Amino acid sequence: MKKIDLHIHTVSSNQDAHFVFDITKFQNYIDNHSMDVVAVTNHNLFDLGQFKSLVQNLKNVIIFPGIEIDLESGHLLLISENNDLDDFDQKCTL
Repeated sequence: MKKIDLHIHTVSSNQDAHFVFDITKFQNYIDNHSMDVVAVTNHNLFDLGQFKSLVQNLKNVIIFPGIEIDLESGHLLLISENNDLDDFDQKCTL
């Protein structure tokens, strides 16, 4: 069985309780839960630089890029493939 978490925030926003992202805590979460796949889905934001750093530094897990989009009465998680990140980043900023 694969362990997957497709809803991880790495940037604090108005919708989240305030936090300071710590890559060591993120790595510990992945290790402690034996995660195979995660998706970074911050509220209305895709941070390309941070995403590339996470992929480069966390080799023991597959990381997908994503974004949590606010809707009038809820949220939509949009998760992308791990290719053409520049295009994904550009579309997230429109």
